[in-house]
Amino acid sequence: MATFRRLLFWTHLACGLVAGVVIAIMSFTGVAIAFEQEILAWVDRDVARVTVPAGATARPLAELNAAVAAAHPDFKATTIVVPRDPAAAYTYRAGREATLYVNPYTGAIATPRSGPAHDVLHELEDWHRWLGRDGDGRAAGRLVTGVCNLAFLGLCVTGLYLWFPRAWSRRALRPLLWFVRGAQGKARDFNWHNVIGLWSAPVLIVLTATGVVISFPWAHNLVFRAVGDEPPKSRDFRMMAVPPPPVPAPAAGAQPLGADALFAAAIRARPDWESVGLNLPPKPDPAKPADVVVFTPAPFATAGRVQLHLDPFRGDVLRATTFADRSPGLRARVWMRFLHTGEAFGLPGKIIAALATAASLVLVYTGFALSWRRFFPRRDLGQGG
Repeated sequence: MATFRRLLFWTHLACGLVAGVVIAIMSFTGVAIAFEQEILAWVDRDVARVTVPAGATARPLAELNAAVAAAHPDFKATTIVVPRDPAAAYTYRAGREATLYVNPYTGAIATPRSGPAHDVLHELEDWHRWLGRDGDGRAAGRLVTGVCNLAFLGLCVTGLYLWFPRAWSRRALRPLLWFVRGAQGKARDFNWHNVIGLWSAPVLIVLTATGVVISFPWAHNLVFRAVGDEPPKSRDFRMMAVPPPPVPAPAAGAQPLGADALFAAAIRARPDWESVGLNLPPKPDPAKPADVVVFTPAPFATAGRVQLHLDPFRGDVLRATTFADRSPGLRARVWMRFLHTGEAFGLPGKIIAALATAASLVLVYTGFALSWRRFFPRRDLGQGG
């Protein structure tokens, strides 16, 4: 047993030294981007929120669409998001390239103010995923971060085993369970490494294990095979899309419904709606159903996503696909995506995930400090820094 523990210790130490710098980069950037949605919403708060005039009602979408087309003729909206909150502006998106906020009561159009913040967060996300590499270098960056994340998972698991004291007593457990006041040097680093590692390990194991699933195809496929599903060919979440159903033959001379009629049909179908996204194809095809996404209350956005295929002439629901309708493997895979960021449990989950990720920076520091003192000992170890 002692030999196994020594082997585990040296494996733990070696993995920490090799992967520590990359782990620190991923941890720092992970904390920074954890609240991306909240940060961008706060920066855009003045343009994304509107004043509701007394007794006013929202203008028809057709009128707002005409206003956007007149003010921004080069802007080709691909999605219109209509929120249920009366004080929220409508969001017009042109793919991922541009966004406009439209006041539904006045028709005033505003551009996001979060451009610089978005650019910074996007850069941090690039470092988190690919160590800042571009183009062909992203594959190598993704491999490095994936391997280091796998090593981090191993560090968490082996660290829990190494944490257990050889002799169980109150005196032995206390410095492993809580901070020792006045400790300095090696004693302080050892105390911090054990205490912070113990309390953050359960969350870090979830974050790193789900990160492995995101990083490696074999782990992604394993999720599906574990529940008896055939892994999809693509790892893109657009694989959630289902082939559209056929459109019944319209009555002679019938014209496709406009945005307002489709929106009305969507909220009739889902009275519990929180927001509705009307997807606008670049070339409308009346032979295909209208694609509308309704978001309903749920722990995270994808779980509340309802995809409606509507008859473009009558507004009837041809198919409604909810998160519960997806395969067990896909539901598990989506859960892992949102467990990785803490979003699966809303803002409290994000805060817990961010705190655990910040704790990992302390683990990296104390791990390197303890290793330095092991390989380059000084006489005053335990007496000071």
